[in-house]
Amino acid sequence: NSFGVHRGTPVTPRSLSSCNFSQQIQRDTYPDAILQAQASGVIHSSFHSLSNTINASMGEYLLESANKLFGEKSARFKEEYMQLSKRYYSTEPQAVDFLECAEDARKQINSWVKTQTKGKIPNLLPEGSVDADTKMVLVNAIYFKGKWKTPFQKKLKGLYPFHVNSTQHKSVEMMFLHEKLNIGYIADLKVQILELPYAGEVSMFLLLPDGIAESSTGLELLESEITPDKLSKWLSEDTMGEDDVEVYIPRFKLEERYGLKTILTGMGMGDAFSQGRANFSGMSEKNDLFLSEVFHQASVDVNEEGTEAAAGTGAIVTGRTGHGGPQFVADHPFLFFIVHKITKSILFWGRFASP
Repeated sequence: NSFGVHRGTPVTPRSLSSCNFSQQIQRDTYPDAILQAQASGVIHSSFHSLSNTINASMGEYLLESANKLFGEKSARFKEEYMQLSKRYYSTEPQAVDFLECAEDARKQINSWVKTQTKGKIPNLLPEGSVDADTKMVLVNAIYFKGKWKTPFQKKLKGLYPFHVNSTQHKSVEMMFLHEKLNIGYIADLKVQILELPYAGEVSMFLLLPDGIAESSTGLELLESEITPDKLSKWLSEDTMGEDDVEVYIPRFKLEERYGLKTILTGMGMGDAFSQGRANFSGMSEKNDLFLSEVFHQASVDVNEEGTEAAAGTGAIVTGRTGHGGPQFVADHPFLFFIVHKITKSILFWGRFASP
């Protein structure tokens, strides 16, 4: 897992489509039907509709995203491309002076992201991340804050063991909830699935293996088996049903920043990062543009009231509480997905493997 032991977050699809990067990977990835849809403008209008639906929260949750292309000011973007970006993605590329003032350009980009995320992500681009050779940078930052439909009880007193592997554990603060919730089980993988709904049309789904293997997180088999089709089935009514559940999960906050060049190159986008092979002729007359990096940052903060994407000892006694229903005890590594249920879009995904 190139994202490390603790967590992983995706680049949002809007950030790639908004810059017409599909032309760079279509020959490796897209079937003819997708190419035809792209040519007719269906893809752009579909992403526009998707964005509007997700962001129509009616105040029940806050989703802030920042997606923007910053290019060397000498590039001169085509007017047609500028209009397309503005029409479908509510943004347009911005010219900055990488050549003469790279550090000022970096600060300018960070200031824009900070404003868009209401101060939650102030330093997306680290020092030294751009220089005079930089031609184009894509930034993507997303921040989610939601309140649980049913808030957790205040954190349990004391600290509780979270088992990193079969021989090590760390102390964490745990939260407790007793509620009717959707819960399911993937028998062949020995994994529990739980839905924790937020107010509104967003839910967090947790995937928890029954146990952990020696010197590993226990997530390796689950992660190797995940596909879009399988995940859709696991999170559906075919797998999950309502029950009276006792839930124990740790409070946690994950915040991570990634450069996605290596990952996107592995997905077939290598040409976009090559000075000699990149083809952004649809964006600029000069056609000398290439991507230096794609920067992505995400923040998720899970507590009793909800999620902000943003001493003593104790033990949880399982199986002897007398309530008769299932328990979901996340005292070892698990995966989580924050999903917009109407569109079935994954806003965040991650792994919590070590406090």
